[in-house]
Amino acid sequence: MRLLTLILVFFISGFQAVAAEFNIYQSTYRPLQVALILDAEEKVENKRLFYDVMKNDLTSSQSFKTIDPLAFLASPEESWVKVDYEDWRIIGTDILVLCRLTATDSGWRAEVQVYDPFRAKELASTTITSSTTGLRVLAHQAANVIYTAALGIPGYFNSHILYVHKRGKKSDLLYIDQDGANRQVIGKDFTLLLSPDWSPDGKQVALNTYVGNHPRLEFFNLQTGKRTAFGNFKGLNSTPEFSPDGRFVAATLSYTSNIDIYIYDIAKKTWKVFTRHKGIDTTPTWSPDGKWIAFVSNRSGQPQVYRKAVAGGKAQLVSTQGTYNTSPSWSPAGDRIAMISLKNWAFALATVRPDGKDIRYLTTGKRIESPTWSPNGQMLLFSAEENGIRRVYRVPSWGGRTEPITSSAIDASDPVWSRH
Repeated sequence: MRLLTLILVFFISGFQAVAAEFNIYQSTYRPLQVALILDAEEKVENKRLFYDVMKNDLTSSQSFKTIDPLAFLASPEESWVKVDYEDWRIIGTDILVLCRLTATDSGWRAEVQVYDPFRAKELASTTITSSTTGLRVLAHQAANVIYTAALGIPGYFNSHILYVHKRGKKSDLLYIDQDGANRQVIGKDFTLLLSPDWSPDGKQVALNTYVGNHPRLEFFNLQTGKRTAFGNFKGLNSTPEFSPDGRFVAATLSYTSNIDIYIYDIAKKTWKVFTRHKGIDTTPTWSPDGKWIAFVSNRSGQPQVYRKAVAGGKAQLVSTQGTYNTSPSWSPAGDRIAMISLKNWAFALATVRPDGKDIRYLTTGKRIESPTWSPNGQMLLFSAEENGIRRVYRVPSWGGRTEPITSSAIDASDPVWSRH
């Protein structure tokens, strides 16, 4: 969760529920119909794994829908010799993919060709390789090639996710691939673990943990497991987030008896106050150019999202609708800010432009928390509670279906997506 319970209780106290409903934003986008042809002389299980991972990546993005191979008019053999665009247009193929998987002495090689039948045009032709243990990685890379060729947007299928697994009085930091596979425990037995944030270089995580009953900020090295405290003041030490260049961390401190946003210079190991207000300021998030920080403040009487230039100046209101908006997360493109809204005791994940215009409510649920963007800005993760269990879900940032990516068997919260 991106806000400490203490802060959340403070914000909610005095909140008056009103009859209100969210208008869920749904895009009119029609998924591209994609025909996947995979040629492989290797073992059936290897071919099936590669095909299934590639197909799942494309369909889970909700930007593509795969065509049943039984509908194909042209055989794979014929298509490798010559692509007859008319055969593919007849069955409504927006994107045709020819992929050949072969084993090499050092691992795997995939030749990927992407075509647009309606424009009678080749969009991409490339060869990618991986190690002997990297067949899933190669499939993610192939899906990235297809995604980028078809949409003109970088793919995110080889990215990764961290999240918190709470078990009793202890918490673990878990790692998964973006599709939920390859789950690993990489940090174990934290007293309490909140708000992890992945560094831009992917080597460490800034997080809020506890020693006894005292919160502190730590860097957790993902390669060595070493934990280094960098915020251990009296009172709150919470909600850290790295700057885009990795030189600074913005976080919430209260050692002056007021709860404000501070900026930590990693090289100099020094703190500088960023907000000075008698209200509660918390949960900072950087714009991708590093020039702005958005945060939550109750300075107007209720928690709202504001933004302020790092160079200084007056805080500007971002959340102009509703009386409760928290947990901002700035998109990689800088064009939108995700946040959590509350109306009539129902939570919603929303996005809004930095100037406060064009708010879009994407999904509702119980105890929705911790929005985080995919590296290309096309998907959002968040945690929500269902039947007493918190799970990590994903939803397209442009509007679409909400789908879980963690099991209902374990508690999962505070997701954070890798930057690449």
